[in-house]
Amino acid sequence: MPLHPVLVEKLNTAFEPTRPAPLTRRDARLAAVPGKVHSVIGMRRSGKTTFLRQLLEERRAELPPERALYLSFDDDRLAGIELEQLGFLLEEYYRAQPALRGRESVLWLLDEIQFVPGWERFVRRVMDSERVEVVVSGSSARLLSREVHTSLRGRGMATVIRPFSFREFLRHRGEEPAKEPRRWTAAE
Repeated sequence: MPLHPVLVEKLNTAFEPTRPAPLTRRDARLAAVPGKVHSVIGMRRSGKTTFLRQLLEERRAELPPERALYLSFDDDRLAGIELEQLGFLLEEYYRAQPALRGRESVLWLLDEIQFVPGWERFVRRVMDSERVEVVVSGSSARLLSREVHTSLRGRGMATVIRPFSFREFLRHRGEEPAKEPRRWTAAE
């Protein structure tokens, strides 16, 4: 069975260099723990996808675009996608980038991955067999911190994205004070 045509399209566009979008920088960070699957979780409309896109831009500022890949599964054309398609996607990626397999670490950002039943098995296999850092996101109850930890058998680490903090709100409006809070004046 071949790779789903929508995944082929997404993979081809994922290699293209991206132009940085004017996105408000979030204060959230992924913990620097190697060998863990990072799950970006949070309520709807809190900025998970934006956070993943910021991670992509940060990584691509340091490395070639083919070493950082963002794929969204929130696409009606992918409804009912089977787990085996993720394996085909991995093989197609390394067919297009054979020099990376086993030699270079790559980052896969999988947005709204909960739409693929059984995605946890694929991620565990990839973490065990490839040089891939994986970040998954979603707002489903299946991606709650304890569920990810259980389904990934201790290999998952959650980062919670919440709606803007007051500081992020000020940053978004271009009004963030330049000084640390303890140095603010009463007017600030």
